[in-house]
Amino acid sequence: MGTDGWVVVDVETSGMRPAVDRVLSVAAVVIDDDEVVHEFTTLLNPGVDPGPVHVHGLTPALLAGKPRFADVAGELAAVLQGRTVVAHNATFDASFLAAEARRAGLEPPLERYLCTLALAGRLHLSTTDLKLATLADHFGVEQRAAHDSHDDALVLAGVFAGLRGVARDKGVEPTVREIGAMLTHEDTGFLVSRAWAEALAAPRPWRPAGRLRRGGTLMQGMEVVFTQDVGRDPDEIVPLLVEKGLYVADRISSRTSLAVCDAPGAVRGRAAFARKKGLELVPYARLEELLADVRPGRPVGGGAPVDEAQGSLF
Repeated sequence: MGTDGWVVVDVETSGMRPAVDRVLSVAAVVIDDDEVVHEFTTLLNPGVDPGPVHVHGLTPALLAGKPRFADVAGELAAVLQGRTVVAHNATFDASFLAAEARRAGLEPPLERYLCTLALAGRLHLSTTDLKLATLADHFGVEQRAAHDSHDDALVLAGVFAGLRGVARDKGVEPTVREIGAMLTHEDTGFLVSRAWAEALAAPRPWRPAGRLRRGGTLMQGMEVVFTQDVGRDPDEIVPLLVEKGLYVADRISSRTSLAVCDAPGAVRGRAAFARKKGLELVPYARLEELLADVRPGRPVGGGAPVDEAQGSLF
């Protein structure tokens, strides 16, 4: 994994939906060989209520008179051009930057991005969660002002150096998303990969098949959720899941049949919630094996009985 061409980015926003909420501040920290070589940071006047001031501290008075996104878009794009944007929960930052660019009639200022949250999940770290503050403490990086975009970007630069070191030791290559291969969700404004979007929107011709039992087989109509602790990119396998008659979901619900997890001892996030609900945690490699033999399900509107061996929904 090379160290050239990285720029760590953090944004503070007025809310959680890129389609309607706005960027209040943006910081971009260019790193080379783990050294900060250039910084860009600015507050922005969003032209709307700044939202949860108690979280980010950015009051209307503080933002009044600051530039609009369109005013700094050119300078920001110059910093990001040709570099891979690194962010924690990077889809969030990338989606907001892309949404602001669209409002200004411009192309997104970034070409590709890498998510440190996803990378940290693939490394199976011994942390209670994968929050930036937790990872900063794990790697000995000082955090001075949480939810300040400039400080968060500097902290993430240090965390990213630590993650790259672990990734090298474990032979893990991080996933880089190309903006050109992403779609924009009409309602939320979030970027989503084409493979994932198509899997989520795929028809569901089979009735819910219940939970996967330990030692059992997959059945058409089973719903699969991926945890953060997955060693490979789910995009590589979701088209095959759909082809086999399985469903993909973003979150665990009463219809979820199994959770994909490469760290069965994980005590955080979806893995912990899946265990609490009594769901099977299936390693990625095991899921590939199970896909070789998927049993027929019950079509929607059909009268065939559900296989009792698969259990029932919780």
